[in-house]
Amino acid sequence: MTGGDVWRVEVRGVRGGAPRSGGRFARFGGHTSCIALHRGGETVVLDAGTGLSGLEPEGELHILLSHVHLDHVLGLTDFAALSDPGRKLVLWGAAGLRETLGRVIGPPGWPLRVEEYPAGAEFRELRPGEHTRIRPWLTVTAMESRHPGGSLIYKLRGDGRSLVYTPDCEPDGALMERLAAFARETDLLVWDANFTEDDFRPGWGHSTWRRGVEAGRLSGAGRVLMTHYSGDHDDDFLEGQERLSGGACIFAREGMVIELD
Repeated sequence: MTGGDVWRVEVRGVRGGAPRSGGRFARFGGHTSCIALHRGGETVVLDAGTGLSGLEPEGELHILLSHVHLDHVLGLTDFAALSDPGRKLVLWGAAGLRETLGRVIGPPGWPLRVEEYPAGAEFRELRPGEHTRIRPWLTVTAMESRHPGGSLIYKLRGDGRSLVYTPDCEPDGALMERLAAFARETDLLVWDANFTEDDFRPGWGHSTWRRGVEAGRLSGAGRVLMTHYSGDHDDDFLEGQERLSGGACIFAREGMVIELD
């Protein structure tokens, strides 16, 4: 693998549903979905959960939103970059993103819509199957997930590297096959490990770490990173699951950085 700067994949939020606090969640973290990809002096963010808070990127910032459930967008409400009129901020997502996000972050539930902050965010849409170059070094492709209300899975490619982000996804047989083809030989597959096989709830639009390991095997992924943990799964529980995995995957912890070079 050659070309370009090292990709630094920073884990900023690992929870699904709602943030968690307290000692039982200190080791893995309590913030909701947010992954930052750093390359040189640029940053691209995957989802804007509460893990977005405190991020101080340089220059133009692009945020890819899988969908607008609260655990994936709540970090926008106090994101300092939105209050900087000199900042360029671009939000990417499914068709109708501006309207759907405005129903979640905006009156009456929140005083301002995202575009009303001083930064004046731009909205751009990604359609499944299309390849969109969002930075000179980065192309993004989306595919539809299986999740109530809809969600997008993203593949990021550039510099001879790739990352596939698969949040909030309940793959059946046919979808698992399509996903494995979509993620073929990706360097890092980020997976929804909200449930285990014991507490799995059909129809909720989530998966398990064991199914993520299977997806990694089918796709030939270099590494598989588990995230989007249930709030019912505290540190002790997750460490137990990590031991059960036998090193077949990585369990994300906030502050963890994975380099793709």
